[in-house]
Amino acid sequence: MDKINDLAEQHIRESASRLRNIDELMVRARATSKPELAPRTEALLMQIQADRNKLARELEEIQGLPRGEGSEIIKRHEGLNGLLESLGLQVEQVLGAVFERGRRP
Repeated sequence: MDKINDLAEQHIRESASRLRNIDELMVRARATSKPELAPRTEALLMQIQADRNKLARELEEIQGLPRGEGSEIIKRHEGLNGLLESLGLQVEQVLGAVFERGRRP
């Protein structure tokens, strides 16, 4: 049982790390692109922020589960982790587009 709980804790730390990475990328995207931010890009960043907040709430719920619920934590984390990974890729794509736009004459 302890192995399951330890694995569950590891999954929670992994999700928290992905969430922090998304936050760092969002700060970078907004700081880098503000003067030249296209309305479509700004709308996309706003949607990503809303999705990020929803996933953060899900992580908080998972963290609030009793320690004995290791298998439930792992199950819920698998879905959360996939969504966090997808969201991180979206932010990276926005950053790439912003940097590319900044290089054009």
